[in-house]
Amino acid sequence: MQPVFARHRRSLLTASVLLSAVGATALLPVATASAAPTAQTAAAPSARFAGKAVAIGQDMVAVLRNDPRAGGPEAWIRAVPAHWQQGDDYMFRVLAGLDRGHVTARERGLSLRLVGAGGSAPTLRVTSPKGGTHTFPLPKVGTPDARGCTLITEQSIGAGTIAMLSNGPKGPEAFFKVADGTRVGGVVNRAHPALPKSAGFVARIVDPYGPAPKLLTNMEGGGHPASTTDFPAPGCVK
Repeated sequence: MQPVFARHRRSLLTASVLLSAVGATALLPVATASAAPTAQTAAAPSARFAGKAVAIGQDMVAVLRNDPRAGGPEAWIRAVPAHWQQGDDYMFRVLAGLDRGHVTARERGLSLRLVGAGGSAPTLRVTSPKGGTHTFPLPKVGTPDARGCTLITEQSIGAGTIAMLSNGPKGPEAFFKVADGTRVGGVVNRAHPALPKSAGFVARIVDPYGPAPKLLTNMEGGGHPASTTDFPAPGCVK
């Protein structure tokens, strides 16, 4: 009886090992799939705080978002350099954040209120003791601005010139400015990927329809090495 019992026990152990192996194999594809990054998670961390930037005064902008998957309407109040213009980078110091749980703030003498945060048309109301009240509508749900799809970065390209690079659903785009904020040269995008010779310097988008476009610039003219700068990755799926 003892040898029979031993054989029976070995059979049970063998079956258990085989079942465990089969179970582990069956789980492998699921684990691999869940570990693969999506386009959204692979985007730059700054994508979480991108949106439609509007100047509200006192060298501040409000970055407006309205993405239900990120908690609903938001207004991120950020300090920006003096003479900030629409299209400039805005990823500077955060001063305040407004959302459904925090609908009011006061910064640099301005009273800020997120109005209608629970409704379909939220707005940011900005009140100044001297300038009165201004209202800024938040982006509509489902639009690129609402999700913060377009990211903006800036890069010095020499000769006192800064390239402002953006990338979003419409593809890469860049314009150029000098230290006082004056824009120079023109704009490059998919429709016009290179500056004309009259711009005075070389700027061209390399691979404007590809997954990793770059900006090629040369401030010295012909005969000198050019430099390349990566465009930011879009903040969400196109």
